[in-house]
Amino acid sequence: MKNYFKYELSNTKKIRTGILLTLLLQGIISFGQKTYEINKSIWTYTTPANYKIRIDNFSSAINKGDSVIRQNTTLSEQSNDEHILLSIGKSDSSDINIILADYKDNSNIKKFTMKGYITQLVQFMKYNFEKLGSDVNITTKEIFIDKIKFSVVETRIYHKENNYAYWTAMYIADLSNKEFSISVTYDNEKDKKAIEQSILKSKFVIR
Repeated sequence: MKNYFKYELSNTKKIRTGILLTLLLQGIISFGQKTYEINKSIWTYTTPANYKIRIDNFSSAINKGDSVIRQNTTLSEQSNDEHILLSIGKSDSSDINIILADYKDNSNIKKFTMKGYITQLVQFMKYNFEKLGSDVNITTKEIFIDKIKFSVVETRIYHKENNYAYWTAMYIADLSNKEFSISVTYDNEKDKKAIEQSILKSKFVIR
């Protein structure tokens, strides 16, 4: 792989880059329940209290993520049919305490199986976080949300120079022949609980 990240990045940029890396796969107040279509499935999701719909430049983050992924030759060419469903946060500008949901072609799941794909993602994330000089701990598990099986990749990232830690989680499912994912970041227990509960209360209808 080429050295995409430069060590001379400032501490702030390193933190932001780490968060974007996790989300690569990947102002109106809104507390209501909303539904979203994923191919032949319907996802019903309720925004946590005090969170709002963000106004983001999604394409910029996705393109940055895809450029990094393409340097890992074991992963398939990334899908060009990325569909952003929502981006929710406590503010429009912060990269912490946010929720991003999207879906795309499930070619990597088909190629590697879900277990193999998660293994590839974990190896890829470890490699890039180490290049950023971050202390990282990554764990995986499987859960069911309204009878839909999700693989979850949870990451704790610690920056010694800032004495600052934050967490990310990626919920990935093969839903209606699409790779459906929910990616989150948080840096405190209160927001972690609010984000997790909102995701776990999701409802799905397969048509």
